[in-house]
Amino acid sequence: MSSESEKDKERLVQAAKTFFLHIQNIASLTNTLTELFNRTMSTQIILMAVKEDGYIKDIFEQMLRIIKEMKSVVEAKDDKMQKKPLFSSIATAMSSVVEKSANVKELQQSAKEGFRNVPLPIIASLLNSGNILGSLESSLSLLIKYPIMNLQLSDLYRKDTKELSDATTSQKSPSAGPSKTTTIDIVKKLQDALKTENAKNTIESAADQLEQIVKSVGPILEGLQKTVKTMEKNTFGIKKASD
Repeated sequence: MSSESEKDKERLVQAAKTFFLHIQNIASLTNTLTELFNRTMSTQIILMAVKEDGYIKDIFEQMLRIIKEMKSVVEAKDDKMQKKPLFSSIATAMSSVVEKSANVKELQQSAKEGFRNVPLPIIASLLNSGNILGSLESSLSLLIKYPIMNLQLSDLYRKDTKELSDATTSQKSPSAGPSKTTTIDIVKKLQDALKTENAKNTIESAADQLEQIVKSVGPILEGLQKTVKTMEKNTFGIKKASD
């Protein structure tokens, strides 16, 4: 095999590993976001379950389902907020606090209870105004259309897989397993999944496609990170206000 073919194979294997790691990161962030969302918005959205023998499409469809559920909740709460301005909610809470409290201690306790739910529509508005969830939904919907979605997660990368450069060295880890055989199997499956008509070099074509898919995952990762930070920041604010 020529040096160019070896480089294309390395690119394909590396892109597959990167995609595998991105999927794991996205799944972890999605579950973190779901837990924060459930706790803050009083919902019961089911967390993702990721298995290495599961299909990539199933994983992204789980993410899409979660994002759609969140989006529906956020839009409903934001709609209520538009009908009832925030300062009106605060005024109502303050009025209730003053009426119910006979002393300072009672006033403090009543304030905690009165304001506990006020920040919820703020979070809904923040998520909705930036169209964070809508952008995630659009990106995931496009990503699911790629043919690589029909592969299993384990077809991208396995624990016994090593970089191709390691396979040519004299020093081999006794725990590495059949890395060369595994790599050949992964390359073959990726070639078949990403094959295009009239491609002179199927490995090069597959590597180009997979690298493009990895790039398209970037905005999803960034969007999830941004959403998690938004939720963590405002959840902390709610907790601090109620302490």
